[in-house]
Amino acid sequence: MNRMRTLSLALTITAIVSFLMTGCKGDPGPQGPPGAGSDAFEGFAEGIQCASCHNPDVDTTYFIAGRAYQWAQSKHANGGDSERNGSSCAGCHTSEGFVQRMNGETVTNQYVPSPPGCFACHSPHSRGNFTLRKATPVTLLSNIDGVPDATFDYGKGNLCAQCHMPRSTSPKMPSNPGATDTLRITSSRWYSHYGVQSQMLSGNGGYQFPGYTYTGNSNHTTNAVIMQEGCPTCHMAEQSYPPAQGTGKAGGHTMNIHYEVEGGGEVPLLTGCLQSGCHPSSFSADDMHLVQQGIEDSLDALHDELLSRGWITAGGSVNASSSSPLLITPAVKAGALYNYFFIEHDLSEGIHNTKYARELLASSLEELRKP
Repeated sequence: MNRMRTLSLALTITAIVSFLMTGCKGDPGPQGPPGAGSDAFEGFAEGIQCASCHNPDVDTTYFIAGRAYQWAQSKHANGGDSERNGSSCAGCHTSEGFVQRMNGETVTNQYVPSPPGCFACHSPHSRGNFTLRKATPVTLLSNIDGVPDATFDYGKGNLCAQCHMPRSTSPKMPSNPGATDTLRITSSRWYSHYGVQSQMLSGNGGYQFPGYTYTGNSNHTTNAVIMQEGCPTCHMAEQSYPPAQGTGKAGGHTMNIHYEVEGGGEVPLLTGCLQSGCHPSSFSADDMHLVQQGIEDSLDALHDELLSRGWITAGGSVNASSSSPLLITPAVKAGALYNYFFIEHDLSEGIHNTKYARELLASSLEELRKP
């Protein structure tokens, strides 16, 4: 008897629950909008296995832990200005904005942004590998009136050039101004931003004065190895053993080109320089420093000339604003100001394209010193 009552009670409860569930089911209504950040989620590759990468015990497939440690020493991690997270800057200064750019989406303001990291350059979860997000040639804007835009095509380095490229400036530098023409500058940032490395390496973007003979570029511009691999040839070369003990100082995903040694002092990473098809085995750090010192001396001389004319401030910006414009007559001499920031912001001290940098500096100084 008790067994029958229990069975009857269970059936009754089941019927009630079934009725309630059926009775509450109605029209589902329109689908709501996607959640924030849904466009950036690219899904997972079929058959992907998390432990292939996320395995702290045997990290030998992609060396994720080691690469992450290297990246943590990089300027991308520590000096990439990820706080520049507004829509106009986030496309390069944040991972989230960069992914939007590479996906062809509108770059939006980024809240709680992250600096350019693993997922800026790669999409391992959706692809199942660490291929580059994008490696197609990049158009480099020309800020010299009458000079066409250039194309940067250096293999894997094309991804680097997506951000290490110039931005537009106004007014453009006139290509061949008249002797009495005046250039009116109203911005303290009258230069092609800071990402001019792609222009310097490929040998364009500097102002070439009319009447001067420019003899071309250094080997880096046309070197077969660099044209195939681009910037990673030198900046991501793995360290050799010895003298460097361990990774995480330069090369690899630090992308640093020099490192500190025990006891002090900085040493350039020459692994990329000494590979087949590049510099001979006799090439040394002293050779590199000699080039850089010569460029720095000329750059300092140009700085002093510009400072004495009041064209730049002691803090290193253009001495101009909308309320107090800088007027340069003849306008052609403004090419020296233009070249100063171009070479200064390249940051390589002439290494990217030594011949090009030298001739731009020499012609700038000569033109500026003319009566």
